[in-house]
Parts: sequence; C-alpha cells; structure tokens
Amino acid sequence: MKAKVWLISWLVIVISVLGAVGYVVYKVDPFIHFHAPDLDEYYYTLDNQRSQNDGLSEFLEFDALITGTSMTDNFKTSEMDALFGCHSAKLTFDGGTFVEINDFVERVLKRKPDLSIVLRGLDLGCFLDKYDWINVSEKQRVGYLTDDNAWNDVEYLLNEDAFFGRALTMMLDKGEEGFEPGITSFDEYSRWQEAYGFGYNSVYPDGITFRATAEEGLSEEQRAVIEENITRNVTSIADRYPEVEFYYFYTPYSLGWWGYLVNCGLLTQWLEAEKQITELILPHENIHLFSFNNRRDITADLNNYTDPNHYAAWVNSLILKWIHDGSYQLTADNYEEYLEEERMFLAAVNYSLLKDQIDYENDLFAAALVNRELTGAEPLDVLNDDRLGVELVGASFLVQDGRNTGVSCQGWPVGDGFPGEGPERVLDDGFVGVKFTVSLDEGYRYLCFDGQKDREEGMPVVLAVDEEGNAASFLEANDIYMDCEKHQYVIDLASAGGTVTVFLGGTEGTAGGGPDTEYLFSNVVLY
Repeated sequence: MKAKVWLISWLVIVISVLGAVGYVVYKVDPFIHFHAPDLDEYYYTLDNQRSQNDGLSEFLEFDALITGTSMTDNFKTSEMDALFGCHSAKLTFDGGTFVEINDFVERVLKRKPDLSIVLRGLDLGCFLDKYDWINVSEKQRVGYLTDDNAWNDVEYLLNEDAFFGRALTMMLDKGEEGFEPGITSFDEYSRWQEAYGFGYNSVYPDGITFRATAEEGLSEEQRAVIEENITRNVTSIADRYPEVEFYYFYTPYSLGWWGYLVNCGLLTQWLEAEKQITELILPHENIHLFSFNNRRDITADLNNYTDPNHYAAWVNSLILKWIHDGSYQLTADNYEEYLEEERMFLAAVNYSLLKDQIDYENDLFAAALVNRELTGAEPLDVLNDDRLGVELVGASFLVQDGRNTGVSCQGWPVGDGFPGEGPERVLDDGFVGVKFTVSLDEGYRYLCFDGQKDREEGMPVVLAVDEEGNAASFLEANDIYMDCEKHQYVIDLASAGGTVTVFLGGTEGTAGGGPDTEYLFSNVVLY
C-alpha cells in the first residue's frame, strides 16, 4: 500500500511539475507559437529565425514581407515602409535554400490575405541546387513549431531551453529596475552588420590567388534541374497569387566571388544559369526581377563586403531604393544586353587587382560614400562651407592655397579637468575646438574626418547635440590606443534628426590640458 501511495504521489508531483513548466512556456510563449506576444508584460528577444519566424508570421500584422537568406538580414523595415508606404516584416532564413524560403512564403500568403508585397533575394549560390535541397538539419528546422500538428507541441512546452533559457528568464526580467516590455524591432532582428569588419583584409585575411581555368557550359541535366527549381520555388507561387507583387533580386555578390568561379572553371555555367533563370522568371507579370551585378562601383569594391558573398547594410539600403525606383530591373527588352555586358566584364576583368584595393580604416566610410545616392545630399566640406556657421573656440585653421585644410586644437584649458565624464562636459565654457550646425533632414548621415595628435598627449572628442540639447552622437577616443599617425574617423549621425550642433575638440588624455596638448582635424566632410 505504501509503495502504491508513493508511486501515485510521485506521479502527481511529476505531472504537476511538468504541467507548471508547460503552463509557463504557454503563457510566456517565447517563440510566439501559441498566441501573439504579450508586449505589455514581457520583452521578446528575436534571435532564432527557424523557431520564431513562423509564429511571427501568424500573430503579427503586416502587409509586406522581406525574406531570403543572410543576404537580406540587414534590411531595415523602417526604410522599406518609408519607400513603399507599407507595414513590413523581415523574416529571413540564414542558409536557406529556394525551397525552404518558398515554402515559408506560401505559408505566410495563406495566413495573410492582405499581403501585397513580397521582397525576396535570389541567392546566386543556389542557382544549381535541386528543387528540394534543404541546407539545414531537421533539428534546426524545428518542425513541431512550423507544422499544424498540435500533438507534437509538447516538444516545445517541455523544452529545456524554452523554459529555463527563455520563459523563466523573461518572467524574472520583469522585476529588474528599469525593465520595459516589448519586442526586438524588425530593423534589428537578424541584423549582423555591427558584428563584422569589411574590406579586403576581412574578405581575404589570408590573401587569395586568381587564375583562369578551362570553362564548360551547362549540361542538359543541369538545365533541367534549374528549370524544376525555379518553376517550383520561384515562379509558381506568383502564378497562384496574382494579386501580390513579387520583387525578386539577384543577390549582388562581390567581384571576388565571381573570381572564385573563374578559379573553378564555373563562370560560364553560372552566367548561363543566370540567363536561363531570367528567361524563366520574366514572363510572369507580377514578378519584378532586378540585377545589380553591373553596379561595379559596389560589387568590385570589397569595402562593401565582409566576405566574398555578404554585403554591408548600406548595400541593402541601396537595393531598397533601386527596387523602389525601378532601377536595374530586367525586362524582356533589356535583359540580353544587360547579361551580355555582365558576361564581357566578368570574363575580361583582372581579378588580381582586388589585392591592390585600399581597405578603409573605418568601415563606415564606404557607407558615407554612397549616402549621396541614397539621400541626394551633396557632401559638404565643413571647414570651407559658410552655410554651416563654423566657429573656432581656442583653435586655429590650417590654411593652404587659400583653403582651410584643417583645425589645430590645443585641448581644454589647464585646470578644467579630464572630460571623461561624458558628453555634458563638452558643453562647458571650456570647450576648445570647432563648432558648426547642420540640418540632418537634408539627408546628411555621416561626419568623416582624419584625426592626428601632434604631440605626445591628445585625443579627439566629438559630440553632436540635437535641438533639445540631447547628445545625438558621442565619440571619445582613448589616447592609450592612439599613436601620432593620422587616423580615419566616421561618426554615424543617422539616429538623430532635425538640426544638430557638432563639436570637434581635442583634449589631453590624462589630466588638465593646455599648450602641450595638440590635436589636428583635417578632411572634415559631411556625407
């Protein structure tokens, strides 16, 4: 009898514990599987595409979809919404293939009858995949979160990570001081931009050698594979949803990736595949197909890439603008000429010249250079533009051939202390340097300059202050990491708006300031 009571008690305890775990996971629902996120109670961190995308597509409201592989991760839905006048969601799949992404788009379209736009990248690297090729394991696809079988949801309700790593943590976070409920924005979801470097040394840290190899064209078998893949996973869905506008683009890999094809003797195959795919897509009226491979100022500049395939966020911004404006769209009238221009260049270019490229010291300089195309803002030479109301405080211009080429700052006055207390210190009467005002509403996003300490001590301090007196951007470069060489700096002003006042000052890096501290600013340009 005692054994029976013990067994029953043990079963009651186990069932109660499992029931409590399942209830907490259901209530909080960190992977947004059962219901809409409770944005008044918890903060939902979006960081697991294959566990969270399906629920997001079901429970969040949107009328436009951005999807694709990691080539689409850096899109900002805020930019999409502003350009297209829509309310978009970015739901991407790193390492996804045509079939995985197509199946997801189909699922979304069945759920969202008001969805009017699908923006999707077609990865060049997937051109020769079989129609059913999946690039991730079943475990990564977490089928119990993406199918319609309610019975296997127990795998989620009793999942260790879902309970301990997510739901319980989210409940405990509510008690933290300053906690604010919410959810990761689609601008930030999946974004990897800030985690990587760009330029030749990032793309090819060990160097690379290019060589020509004998080429062969597509076989009939490969052509059949391409036709089945594109028909099943790219065009048929557009035919089933004729009221939806599909914006497809070939992901603009770098010139280095095409050089890899040359090394492998595959260039001709891929170019023929691109032509075949284009011809399969163009007859479908609600598909708008774009190719940016002939924007060689982008694809041939490795400062826009972190590896041979992956381009930076500013390229994603350009893609949105190009698609919205209808630039570089392939049509029945222009595609042959466009692809022939691409073929002639890729077959003749000297890929070895990529090794001679300048790798910008500050990666954001590449973003600054394309800002004119994005916003229409003409670069401003800060030290020579009277419209900016440039003021000098305890500093002097460096002049050459009648132009101001730089500013020499001799730090904060002796006795005012080290300005490491934050941006407020820069606004004291003791500020030394150059000051100017600019309207960011005109499209300016980046402040670029070269900086150099001219004596043993010194470092740059840069502050942008908005109209309410709040710090919109702040840089304080520690002199411990600085030599006396000239260095490139780029200040991102994109998060600010309206009119900002910018301070550029030089200060001693240890204490005080004074005549033994000198810092030089040059090439000061607003982009």
